[in-house]
Amino acid sequence: MKKIGLLIGLMIGMIILPVSAQAGVAMSRFYNPNSGEHFYTANTNERDNLKRVGWRYEGIGWNAPTNGNPVYRLYNPNVGDHHYTLNANERDNLKRAGWRYEGIAWYSPAKGTPLYRLYNPNAKTGTHHYTLDTNERDNLKRSGWRYEGIAWNAEPMDASNDILLNVPYINQNSAGLPMGCEAAALLQGLQAKGYAKNYSLKTFIKEMPLAADKNPNHGFAGRPDIVMSGVYQSIFPAPLTSWGSKYGKTVNISGSSPATLKQELRNGHPVVVYVTLNFASPQYGNYFWGTGIDNAHVLTLDGYNQAKDMYHVSDPNAGKYWVTADKFETSYQLKKFAVAIR
Repeated sequence: MKKIGLLIGLMIGMIILPVSAQAGVAMSRFYNPNSGEHFYTANTNERDNLKRVGWRYEGIGWNAPTNGNPVYRLYNPNVGDHHYTLNANERDNLKRAGWRYEGIAWYSPAKGTPLYRLYNPNAKTGTHHYTLDTNERDNLKRSGWRYEGIAWNAEPMDASNDILLNVPYINQNSAGLPMGCEAAALLQGLQAKGYAKNYSLKTFIKEMPLAADKNPNHGFAGRPDIVMSGVYQSIFPAPLTSWGSKYGKTVNISGSSPATLKQELRNGHPVVVYVTLNFASPQYGNYFWGTGIDNAHVLTLDGYNQAKDMYHVSDPNAGKYWVTADKFETSYQLKKFAVAIR
């Protein structure tokens, strides 16, 4: 842990951000599990270096313009923390206090979608967090973070951010597969992109990789056509991605933020997501491979309505419907398991 943290601090401290060269790039968001810090960058080289040294990539945090009001980046070499601010006075005060000024990180439009800033009084690193997501903001406030207002703006979000991909609906129950939600959700996504068009769920599921050791990290554990006591009947994102890749471009994006899920939708990509059945509170169980959510469910995310703050899903168990962002994101973020079909 100490080694990773040191490498990250040294690496980031030496990087110069070519913001002016970034033509409307998305802002990448990372999390350091060793320090608890979130980090944001427009630089693709920096993004890739952070992945290599152990930071968790959480996807796209927001979109920044190519010009506007500068957002400054500073680094505290004593604790390995970064800070971002639109306020030149705050920047100068931090410099006087020993923070290293690392230049302009990105720009903020005069008008746009607000990014919120919060402060954790109990942390030594990762003391500040910045998010476009009002649900994440409110959850952090409930957890004891201090809300400090709007940090800066992202590119404006308008009606073009509302999308509905209209993926096909496949009913797992009518196919006689009470435990077949993963296969149905994957096939829905594949067929929405023009892949695996000649398959029904019954023929598709025959090709699903099974886990001989009943470990869902290795394939589907048990059988999808019956309920088996004591077996966690699921297939997790890594083997599901390998299976889906046989038919079309399938990418494991587990760990992604809700903002990244929305960006996948804007790019025309449905996402297979792991939530709980009916978005209920999780019920946990212990298994030989680890802890699982016993009332887990898998469905296909295919739309988002910005004005109503709702997601649209194709649920193999319950049909196609809209669900509030708060309900969906609370359930999704229990595991952050997601697989995009591109």
